[in-house]
Amino acid sequence: MSYLLLPWILEQEGSAFKQVHQHWRPTTLILVRQARILIKDMRRRLDYMEKGKDELQMLPRADRYGKYLHRMRISYRDANFQWKADQLSFLNSVDKFYQDYGAVLRLLKFDQAMGRFLDKPKGA
Repeated sequence: MSYLLLPWILEQEGSAFKQVHQHWRPTTLILVRQARILIKDMRRRLDYMEKGKDELQMLPRADRYGKYLHRMRISYRDANFQWKADQLSFLNSVDKFYQDYGAVLRLLKFDQAMGRFLDKPKGA
């Protein structure tokens, strides 16, 4: 049997396949502008969470909020580092960031439903 298609596939992806690590690292999955928009959006959301860090620490689930915030920082840093060199890793980091951000929002909604964000009387 003659292999025609498989060698051709490898030839097409040859520049994206790093021989040293035997790891496929595509760089043309998303546009540079899209990557920059995602990184900017992640930075904006992370900045808001960082500003609200003191308020998050006052909530009963402060340890979970802290864990999610820490993981969001790591995911943002990884995405910012990888967006040009390995777009699969970049997309994985973006995915992790938004999953953790969504988890924080879900917990905040639970806290809001429990009335934790209502202003308390000054005498109480």
